Amino acid sequence: MIVCDQDAPSQRTTAGLRGRFLKLALLVLVLIAALPQAPVHAAAQPPLVLNGPADMQALGGHMEYIIDPDWQLSVKDFIDPSAVAAKPLAGPVPDFGYTAAKIWLRLPVVNGTDRQNEWRFYVHSNFTQEIAIYKIGSDGAVTTLLDLKRDSPFRARPVNYPQMVAPFELNPAEAATLVVSYYSQGSSRMSMSVETPDSFARIAAVSQAKNYAFYGMMLVMFALVSAALIVLRQPVFAAFSGYILSMLTYVSHSDGVAFQYVWPNYPHFNSVAAILAGSSVLVFGGLFAMAILQTSRFHPIMLRVLIAAVASVLLVDAVFLTTNPQLLNRLLAIMLSVCTLTYLIAGLNAARTRFREVRFFVFAWIAVLIPASLFTARFAFGFEPSFVTLYDTIRIALVFEALLMGLAIFDRYNQMRQSAMEENLAEVKRNLALSQRLTALEGNYAQVTDNSRRREESVKDTVHDLRQPMHALRLSLRQMLDPEDGKAKDSVQIESALAYMERLVAERLAETPQDDMPLSPAEGGVNDGVKHTRETKEAAPEPGLHEVLRGIADMFSAEADAKGLKLRLVLAAPDGAIAAYPLMRVTANLVSNAIKYTRQGRVLIALRRHGKGHRIEVHDTGPGLGGADFEKALQRNERLDRDLDAAEGSGLGLSVVKEIAEANDWRITACQGRRTGASIRVAV
Repeated sequence: MIVCDQDAPSQRTTAGLRGRFLKLALLVLVLIAALPQAPVHAAAQPPLVLNGPADMQALGGHMEYIIDPDWQLSVKDFIDPSAVAAKPLAGPVPDFGYTAAKIWLRLPVVNGTDRQNEWRFYVHSNFTQEIAIYKIGSDGAVTTLLDLKRDSPFRARPVNYPQMVAPFELNPAEAATLVVSYYSQGSSRMSMSVETPDSFARIAAVSQAKNYAFYGMMLVMFALVSAALIVLRQPVFAAFSGYILSMLTYVSHSDGVAFQYVWPNYPHFNSVAAILAGSSVLVFGGLFAMAILQTSRFHPIMLRVLIAAVASVLLVDAVFLTTNPQLLNRLLAIMLSVCTLTYLIAGLNAARTRFREVRFFVFAWIAVLIPASLFTARFAFGFEPSFVTLYDTIRIALVFEALLMGLAIFDRYNQMRQSAMEENLAEVKRNLALSQRLTALEGNYAQVTDNSRRREESVKDTVHDLRQPMHALRLSLRQMLDPEDGKAKDSVQIESALAYMERLVAERLAETPQDDMPLSPAEGGVNDGVKHTRETKEAAPEPGLHEVLRGIADMFSAEADAKGLKLRLVLAAPDGAIAAYPLMRVTANLVSNAIKYTRQGRVLIALRRHGKGHRIEVHDTGPGLGGADFEKALQRNERLDRDLDAAEGSGLGLSVVKEIAEANDWRITACQGRRTGASIRVAV
């Protein structure tokens, strides 16, 4: 001891300093000897203090790993930490690529809470061919928390959850070591966390809500496409339905829902479900691209490229499915991005000359390219994006893609139908002219709607009066242009509706300031402005009562037919002169309301004598209208409570009728004696 004291710094030369140093050294030796020995099973890494839920980043800083290529280790080898040479994780997540070795992970933990004793070790994966989770206590006792083999059914899991969860107990201040061993035919990347029962319940609730939203939307889309396939029998619907079903199968396998509910007793199939479903997505995606892009007709070179992409997927499946499934998983992860990019390039190539036909297809594959690239980067190259959740991104992209591809199909099918109609009805030039007039009218209607926000209340009445006749006109045009009808129908009702709406729009535009006025349509061109409409109005003779009412009946006949109602016109009085335009507005509003609120039965338009004049009557078999209800309905922006859910409305129809009637000294009344239905009469 004296010799040791002589090795101290030369500055301490006095005997007193040497004595004090000697006493201090002796005290340190005594304290070290008095300390309790550490247990033999203590881990080399510092323990993770659990003060609540701990994510993978927290676990990774305290976790060690061992790669067991010969599968020789057992959990007993981990009781003594010095028996195995474990290494700290190189990154925040266990990821050892595609390996045939068994992976062992060791995590020392200490319960730092004062109340919590129940925990959940949560493995963020739905399935792996082999996985076991153990707890080694401070006394060296081993407790098996989870032990799943290749042939373990879903019911072998201790927690009924799509992903793997192992519950365990760890009392306050208790220390233990958690050991995880696993093997996967796919990537060895495995994210984990330690949760409390409450935090795990919140995770499960969020996951369930996401599942309801995703599967609900995808199943609705699949049902619609399947119905279209049954009705229309087009190959494009078959390819798309197969694509959606493959996506559903892959995602349901990836999040564990399929193993939980669809094939819980077939773990061997679950081992290859990702390969089969992922390959089906790529194959049906290629078939869908060929069908929607019509590559055999327009792009023969791209057809060969798409066939090669689909064939390559089937080839690697045939070669590696039974011989090397790990390599197959990695190849498919790479081929996902390659095929997605190939399908996108095929769409862009078609868009150079046929953008309108393939636009939705291009947008859909652009949406898929981002999650496909992230998927490949993660499972093929080990890149983990920190700015986005991979599977949430995939789900959102798949829903968006499915909607866009559905639009692509129906858009393409609609264009095919339009082309066929143009070829079969090329001689019906008048119908095309009527369609152009309707398009111009709709543009003017939009302008009137915009101006109505800045002008007096009467513009709102105009907008209201246009809505139902325009709807009736659309129905009439669809019927007339329907190729299944054979010959074009009588266009009287279309002429009536067009004349009525053109006059209504022209009068309103005549009140519009000159710089706000759009051009009005004309039969000879679209650049004549309001002047042509006014001249046409002044030159045309006023129609009589019979002609006005026939025009109204023709105008609304298509709408009544579409609703299953019988619309009848009874002219029980001789013809007479009348202010035709106000009468058309009054009668159109009454007939529109009658059709809107009558669910079944009929609507009757009648002309009868009334003293020295005439009376127009509109009867229906709807809910009825009289007394206080009739008076309330005559008020502007007022709707009856019973009608709020029956049909859409603005509360303007009868108020418009009342204002026009008062302006022309007409009298509007409702029949009070009817048991069912409504009867409204206008004495003119």
